[in-house]
Amino acid sequence: MAPPRPERILAARDLLGETLQSIAASAGISQSYLSEIAGGTRPFTTEQAERLAEATKLPVEFFEVEAPDIEGTTLQFRKLKSTKVKTTKKAIQYFREASRIAQRAAIIAGLKSKALPFVESSTGQLLDDDEIESVAERTRALMGVDALAPVPNVMRAIERLGVVVVPVLLDPTDDVHVVGQGHFGISHGDEHGVSMVGYFPGASPDRDRFTLSHEVGHVLLHAHRKSDDPEREANRFAGAFLLPERVARRELHSQITLNQLAHVKAAYGVSIQALIMRAVALGIIDAQRQRSLFVQLSARGWRQNEPVEIGPEHPVLMGRLLDIAVSENAPVREIERITALPRAYLRAMAPSRPRRESPIGNVVPIRSATA
Repeated sequence: MAPPRPERILAARDLLGETLQSIAASAGISQSYLSEIAGGTRPFTTEQAERLAEATKLPVEFFEVEAPDIEGTTLQFRKLKSTKVKTTKKAIQYFREASRIAQRAAIIAGLKSKALPFVESSTGQLLDDDEIESVAERTRALMGVDALAPVPNVMRAIERLGVVVVPVLLDPTDDVHVVGQGHFGISHGDEHGVSMVGYFPGASPDRDRFTLSHEVGHVLLHAHRKSDDPEREANRFAGAFLLPERVARRELHSQITLNQLAHVKAAYGVSIQALIMRAVALGIIDAQRQRSLFVQLSARGWRQNEPVEIGPEHPVLMGRLLDIAVSENAPVREIERITALPRAYLRAMAPSRPRRESPIGNVVPIRSATA
């Protein structure tokens, strides 16, 4: 049995969204004493770790393992300014635990990431748009996606690079899952280990496709460099990855209508709003046309509920890694001992998927959308 690690007390606090006061009360330890243990000024004993495990419903091994310090390296995290700090800490800690498990399982499974086209630079200057387009083109080629074809399944394409895709559920032990809460995506680039991208289930599939493409952009563009505007660069990458420039110039034009955009969405799995922004980025439409299209979207209620249904996608790599690292027939306690997490978290990180996944272009009747 490994000695307990004091920093894992704060990790438990963040993962559960609790306070040290409530954890201390449940464990029968004074808050001040627990704070001193967590701060390393008092010893953290095995007996105390067992009491904390019982109080938090976490395996005692949770307090013994070391998690990667992804926050201090290349963690990228998109959220609204209004998002609660406690919620953000919860999501980041969940992602850290998923990364910890994926790294260990990848070693056991012998998973090797492909030589990804990381951009290396020591300056914070913005990348040239053509360079971002080139990185997106090379990424598609590594995935085996034709230069002009739609990406049929973004999650599987990302996983073919050896990058793990994980859903982030803020309360995986609840029957009713709490999702998102002002968060969009999260990612961590690791040249020597396993890179990971996360998304918050509950958005429409076309938004998930863009979010994950955006996060892959962060991994490739920002793992080795800082940027003055990483969100703009990642958005440019996502647009280029999902709708390459040659395709965009073929499919989009200066007077394009919402009806026409809906048909492009059906073919390429890109939301109408993202298509509009892609057209703006490439100079295909001007600011006046952009405003007109967004006014029409709002008038039809399409800002929140676009026409054209895109089939959902489901990650599989994390599940396969866990299958290799942990025997399927192992008792629950053994699974939790190996992973140092409750089984509910593992099910959330590697959900089962339907046998058949829907294609990206399921066109549903489009309401009147004249320009």
